[in-house]
Amino acid sequence: MEAETAVGSLPANAGYLLSRVGTAVQAGFKDVLARWQIRPLHFLVLTALRGADGVSQQELGQATHVNSGNMVELIDTLERLGYAERRRDPRDRRRHLVAMTGPGRAAFAAMTAAADEHTTRFLQPLSQKEQATLISVLTKLYVTTPEGRARPPAARPAGRQP
Repeated sequence: MEAETAVGSLPANAGYLLSRVGTAVQAGFKDVLARWQIRPLHFLVLTALRGADGVSQQELGQATHVNSGNMVELIDTLERLGYAERRRDPRDRRRHLVAMTGPGRAAFAAMTAAADEHTTRFLQPLSQKEQATLISVLTKLYVTTPEGRARPPAARPAGRQP
C-alpha cells in the first residue's frame, strides 16, 4: 500500500501536474498540426516566416534557436509541402532566402485557427480570469527556463521580462 500512497500524492506535486498537462496539450497540438503534415517545429519556422519577405536559413535558425542541420530538414519539408520556398538573395547570389508561399500563408492561417481552437477547448474549464492568471504565471516560469532566457526580450511575452 506504500506505492498507492506515493502515487496518490503525485497530484499535489506541481512539477508532475505541469508535466502531465504539458504532455496533453502537446499531444493535442501535434494532432492539430498533423492535418497539414507538419510538427510543432515546422509551425515555429512558419511563425518566424510569417512577417518576413525572405530570411536566410542562418537568421531563421538564430531566431528560432534551431540548429542548422535541423533547419535544413524543416525547410525541406516545408518546401515539399509547398508552404515555403528557398530563393537566391538578389543582393548576394551565394545566399538563399526562405519565404512563405501564398499557399503556405493560407495553410498557416488555417493551422493557427485550429491551434487556437484546440487551446480554447483545452482551457474551457477555466474562467477568463483564471486563464489570464495561468498565462501570467506560466510566463513568469517560462522566462526562467533556458529557452526563455535565450530569447531576446522582444520575443518574450509582453510585460513579462525577467
